[in-house]
Amino acid sequence: MKRTRQALALSAVLVVAGAVLAPTASAASGPLAGTWTSIDTDGSNQTLTIVGSGAHVYSMSYFDDVASSACGGDPAMVKGPGYPDGDTLTMVGTLTCLPGGNVFRERLVLGYVYDAATDTLTDDAHVTWHRTS
Repeated sequence: MKRTRQALALSAVLVVAGAVLAPTASAASGPLAGTWTSIDTDGSNQTLTIVGSGAHVYSMSYFDDVASSACGGDPAMVKGPGYPDGDTLTMVGTLTCLPGGNVFRERLVLGYVYDAATDTLTDDAHVTWHRTS
């Protein structure tokens, strides 16, 4: 019984160590990965976090500190996948008004165009995003 517990404990340690040490495909950074910021058309601050390799999809998180029209001036967050196609990136996510987490829309589509010469993104509202990291 004691050997069984020791073997199980050792197995658990090896599994955790393997998970921590083994690189994943999504850990690689794609050309659009990073943190981006902008000033919205209403003057609010926006942050866009893009994670992943971008081989087929990124993981994206958008935050607006004052979503004047969508959330009545409360902060808003959109999370979802981002699909790259050349220099365009399309995010499909759910808009949530904060605090409280009231879902405003089931699916929201946000589009961005990347300009490699200036290392900027421009969204559908013609707002320019700058990479901060």
